[in-house]
Amino acid sequence: MKQLLDVANNLTLQELHDFEMRYGSPHHSRSQSVKAAGSSRPTYLSLPQQRSRVASMPNTGVEEEYYRLRHFSITGKGVVNRGDSLKSRRSRSNNSVTSSNSSHSTEHLTAQHCGSARTSATASLASSRESSAASPPAPLRVVMLGAAGVGKSSLVSQFMTSEYLHAYDTSLDDEYGEKSVSVLLDGEESELTFIDHPCSEMSPENCVTTYDPHAFCVVYSTADRGSLRVAEEVLQCLWKSDSISTKAVILVANKTDLVRSRTVTTDEGKSMATSYDCKFIETSVAINHNVDELLVGLLTQIRLKRENPERARDLLRKRSSRRSPAGGSTGGGGAVSCGTNKPYRGARTSTSLKVKGLLGRVWARDSKSKSCENLHVL
Repeated sequence: MKQLLDVANNLTLQELHDFEMRYGSPHHSRSQSVKAAGSSRPTYLSLPQQRSRVASMPNTGVEEEYYRLRHFSITGKGVVNRGDSLKSRRSRSNNSVTSSNSSHSTEHLTAQHCGSARTSATASLASSRESSAASPPAPLRVVMLGAAGVGKSSLVSQFMTSEYLHAYDTSLDDEYGEKSVSVLLDGEESELTFIDHPCSEMSPENCVTTYDPHAFCVVYSTADRGSLRVAEEVLQCLWKSDSISTKAVILVANKTDLVRSRTVTTDEGKSMATSYDCKFIETSVAINHNVDELLVGLLTQIRLKRENPERARDLLRKRSSRRSPAGGSTGGGGAVSCGTNKPYRGARTSTSLKVKGLLGRVWARDSKSKSCENLHVL
């Protein structure tokens, strides 16, 4: 033992270190078995970092280099969400959509639908060659209008991703401003910029003159009758400014999941939309109901209005001739004119014409009521 102590006392510091590394130190404890975070060995006991709510962009150091592209298609069963993908901004062009079997690299982001019955497949978009001559199309501006607390900001936040966002997250209340999302529909890519300001800060008139938007999304809550009156005031303003004939306008009844608190019926919303010759849809961000349909409907209506401006004005003129903007009928002019257009064969013929005129007005009202819910036609 004495000889061992003498040998130990004569060892250099380097030799002591090598000895401890090979055989261990007498002062070594179990708490030292896990190396520090800066060690080259992995830290097996460290907890995983919490993932963000929305899938993050690739860690390239320049986050603006990529953007999210949402894929949709319209089938006989309605709007189908094909998922989201990440695309390089350098490869963006007016018609930069290529087939999925292209030789270029593709980056995927699988769309996740929490609690949804449908299964969305992972869609891919192959990036095309960089073109300095091609420039991306100008964004399509959509203004969100309506009373406070109806869910405008929540709708915009859900537009940004296919992942389900908790509708009652209070942090979404202050996320107003401008947000953009790119959508691929029918092989054509479009960028939509949603302009969402508190109703107390900017009136509908100021929105029209300031932004010159391509579409208006007028939102009210089915559980708040006061928000319905605000929505009607907005529609009256758009009607007077002649925006409805040239711009896409959709009346949105949000918060349909609050069934027990509902104070505004579906028929009331459809009737108002029919009176002002705009489209109508019921949504619920809480259960992600018809949110994708509204997003695709806004883009479709913008395209239809821009491609067929004269036809849109003609349809509006024909529909407006039957009733006043407030929804009231113009007074049964069709029946009166039919009744005064004699010479016909007596009272029996006149009565039949009146019945036909009445049925014609009822059929026209029903057809308009049905078409106002179809966001894929003018």
